[in-house]
Amino acid sequence: MRPLTEKQAERRRRVMQAAIELATEGGYDGVQMRAVADRAEVALGTVYHYFTSKDHLLAESMSVWMADLQRSVERHPPEGEDTLTRVLDLLRRMTRGMAENPNVSAAVIGGLVAEGPHGAASQEALNVTFSAMMRSAFRPDFPADRRDKIIRTLEHIWFSELIAWKNGWNPYEQSAQELEDAAELLLSPIP
Repeated sequence: MRPLTEKQAERRRRVMQAAIELATEGGYDGVQMRAVADRAEVALGTVYHYFTSKDHLLAESMSVWMADLQRSVERHPPEGEDTLTRVLDLLRRMTRGMAENPNVSAAVIGGLVAEGPHGAASQEALNVTFSAMMRSAFRPDFPADRRDKIIRTLEHIWFSELIAWKNGWNPYEQSAQELEDAAELLLSPIP
């Protein structure tokens, strides 16, 4: 795939922004491709040129949100005296952003869990970003194999809790607490 021109990248960004705005107003069901095109002031065919479906568009939006968060983490590294405290700082930052925008969060999670190659590609991008952010909470001398297993386990729990929260199985507070409990179990010293 050829890189986008500056004009194409701007158009694609407007389409994604329009989808986020519509998700803010009406959640997953509020994002309709025609409405996205109207809001972004592009032809409907342009929306489908960049995104094959609503789920593809929303999954990409999640990837962009995570990339923005990663840049924020690079500017403001996790805080805390020990690994557990730094990991908890990151997890709270990730979940807080989603809790502040529940309609958008539910919509992008819905797109992210959809079947198909675009959802899978977005899930992989999410994995790469999540892992990179979490590695920043670990000191360089932390055993890499153990670190990677902890990160992967936390990612699975985070993803599971996102789905539980989106589907109304758990209130946000419970999902956030279960994620923190898992981090504590994985990183607290054994007495």
